[in-house]
This record gives sequence, C-alpha cells and structure tokens, in this order.
Amino acid sequence: MNTVMKVGAGSRWIREMKAGLLGTVSGFFVLCLSSGAGQALTLGQALDQALDGNPRWKSDQLREHLRQSERIRVLGSYLPSLAISETYINTNNPLTAFGILLNEGIVQTSTLSSVNALDNPSYTQTFGFAATVSETIYGGGERFYGLQASRHRERETHEDAQWKRQTLISRVTRSFLDAILADQEIHVIDMERQAAESDWQTARNQWKEGRLLKADYLRTKVHAVHMEIELLDARRRGMLARLGLSRLLGRKIGAGARLLAPSALESSSATLLSELSGKGEEALLSQAISTRPDYRAVEEEIQVRDRQVYQALSGFLPHVSAQGIYNEYNQGLSAWGKQSYTALGQVSWNLFNGFGDTENRRQARLRLRMAVYRKEDLTRALRYEVSKSLATALIAEKSLAADAERVAQSEEALRIIRARYQVGLEPVPRLMRAEARFRQARLMSLRDRYRMDESVVDLLWATGTLSRKLPIFQ
Repeated sequence: MNTVMKVGAGSRWIREMKAGLLGTVSGFFVLCLSSGAGQALTLGQALDQALDGNPRWKSDQLREHLRQSERIRVLGSYLPSLAISETYINTNNPLTAFGILLNEGIVQTSTLSSVNALDNPSYTQTFGFAATVSETIYGGGERFYGLQASRHRERETHEDAQWKRQTLISRVTRSFLDAILADQEIHVIDMERQAAESDWQTARNQWKEGRLLKADYLRTKVHAVHMEIELLDARRRGMLARLGLSRLLGRKIGAGARLLAPSALESSSATLLSELSGKGEEALLSQAISTRPDYRAVEEEIQVRDRQVYQALSGFLPHVSAQGIYNEYNQGLSAWGKQSYTALGQVSWNLFNGFGDTENRRQARLRLRMAVYRKEDLTRALRYEVSKSLATALIAEKSLAADAERVAQSEEALRIIRARYQVGLEPVPRLMRAEARFRQARLMSLRDRYRMDESVVDLLWATGTLSRKLPIFQ
C-alpha cells in the first residue's frame, strides 16, 4: 500500500511538472511556428545567408577598405603639398602699413622724408594672394616605415577577415548540425514515448484482468509520463538549437522549417578524415601554421610593430624640408599687383622634447614583444586545436561501428522482451530497462555520427582549409 501511495504521489508530481513544461515549451513553439513553416533549408543555403547578411562579417569587410584607405593616405605623404590663400588687410599700424606699401611697390619719397607720415599713416589696404608649395625631403624615415607598416596592416586586416569568415562557416555548420541532431533526437524519443504509452495500455489491461500488480501498472504509467517529459525537454533543446542558428543567419528559423541533412558532408566525412589523418599530426600542424589566416595575421602584426619601432626612431633624427612661396599684393582685385618669389630650405633637429621620443620608441618595442608572445601563444593553441579535433574525429569514427552493433543488439533484445511481456512472461522493470538501453543506444549513435561530422569540420577549421567552396557544403 505504501509503495502504491508513493508511486501515486510521484505520478502527481510528474503530471504537475509535465503541465508546467508543456505550457512553457508550447509558448515557444507558437512563436517558432509563426515563421519558416513548410520551408526547407540546406547547409549550403544557411552558409550563404550567414555570409551575405551577417553584420559582423560586413563590418570586417569594411575594415579592409579602411586599411586600404589608410595606406593610400600614408602614400600621399610623399607628394608635395600646395596651398593658396587670398588675404585682405586694412590697417593704420605704422609697421604693417609701411610693409603693405613696400609689397605693393608704391612707396613715395614724400613718405620716407616725413617722420609724421611714417608714424601716423592713413588707413592702408591690400589684397594679398599667396601660393605655397611644401615638400619634406627627409623625415628621419617616418614616412618610409609608416608606409611599410600600413601595407602590413592592410594584409593583417585581410587575413583577419578571412579567418573570421572561416570561423563563421564553422559556427554555422556546427549550429546547423546541432539543430538537425536535436530534431532526430526528438524523433527517437517520440517513438519511445509512443512505445511507452502502448506498454502502459497493455499493463492496464493485464491489471484489470488480474494478471499484473497495480504497482507494476503504475510503473508503466509513470514511465509513459516520464517519456512525455523527456520529449518536451528534447523539443526545448531543439528550439534553443534553432534559435542559435537563427542568431547566426539573422532570421527566425521556426519549428516548422525543415532542415535537410547535409548528405555531402555525411557521405564524405569518413573519406576526408582518412585523408587528413593519413598526413599525420605534425604535417597538419605545419599546414595550419602555413595556411591559417589568423596565424598569418599575427605575423603581419609583428611586421607592423617592427616597422613602428623604426618609425619611432625618426624623432631622434634631423628633418629636411623645402618650401616655395609666390606672393602678389595689390590695392584692388581688378589688376595684377607686385609679384614676389621666395624659396626656403630648412634643416631641423629636435634635440630634446622631454621624454616623448624616448617613450614612443620604448612603447613601440613593448608592442613588438607583445605581438611575438601572441604568435607563440597561437602556435601552442594551433597544436591543441589540431590534436583535439583529430582525436575527437577518430574516436567518433571508431565509436560508430560499435554503436551500430549496440543498436542492433538492444533492438533485438527489446523486441524479445516486449513480446514476452505482452504475454506476461517478463516483469515491467525489465521491459523499461530494455527500452532505456535501446533509446540510449540510438541517441548515442546519432550523437557520434554528428560528433564525427563536426570534428571533421573543426579539423578543417583548425588547419585553415575551411571554405564555402568545399564539396562537403554543396
């Protein structure tokens, strides 16, 4: 009696949990079903949508244009600068007024002979036109190393953008496979739920006929309710997987949208894994070092920092510049005035400016060392990522053969036990254990299948060879 009461109390608790989960998950499914119903989406289409509409990827593409513009700007510093100006002056300042008269070429003898006229000039006006051409002949290497740094920075940005593109492809592929796996887990658990309900009906009939204890009948009922809860939980995971995919694609992937399994990836993953593993781990690491865009980006950053060290040295060196000036002054704008030409050459050497130049060079050296350390850290990360992806893929491949045998054995055992149970030859606990073993075997087989596919994609990503143009994405 106590056993029956405990089972009944557990059954009520499960029903309450089931009702709560049903309300929560149903609300999410109403939202998900509002978009994407009846549509079919392939992995290739998902990758195209992500690459075409992902805002972060678009931002990275704009950064490439920004770096290109910066290089052109630095290249323009080699060209001379030309400036023109038109100035109007109206003054009775003695020095300025006399200078205006000199520039206009209209100084009179009477003005020079009269001190009062020099000290108290009338208002004097002029229009002055100037054209100035300036050129830095030598700037201590600042322009030269600045241009080299901008070129390496442009290449660094390009490599970084390519790496983010590969990372986006990897994330979309993983998210897509997770969503498909969640759908297939829902299918497996739903089949088990239907089988549990059928066992429950069989147990009820046997209990009414007096061939089964009520406690065993209640066990089958609790198990059926438990499978419904598992189904709700699987649907929740599927909904979250689709929301994650929606986040990458920029549009809602509803529960009614069909996701087509990537047959090209599934059929060629074993062959591709055999080809990659045949090269050996060290060869894959060497390939990653030579082809991964993020590694090349770090190498370009080191070159940028190295050039900036030399660029900072320009503050300690002399600068040589030249300037040519053309002037014209006249009392009005209607006629040509007096013209003059000036040529200037200047050598400047900033011997001391506090600690500005010293600290700039010190900071440049520190940034160079930081970039070298990042390269060293990335080299270690490459080795770990390649080893992890390769080991995971090989383990999953070996597990698939064992999974197939395990599924076949557990399915046959469940078939025999269910047949014996229906005629009263097997107890309820043994039936439920057989169902659990069969369900776990099928779920494990599914997860190993997709873990292998994901690991192959991860291995391509780790070696820097992941591309939308690969046949596995067609």
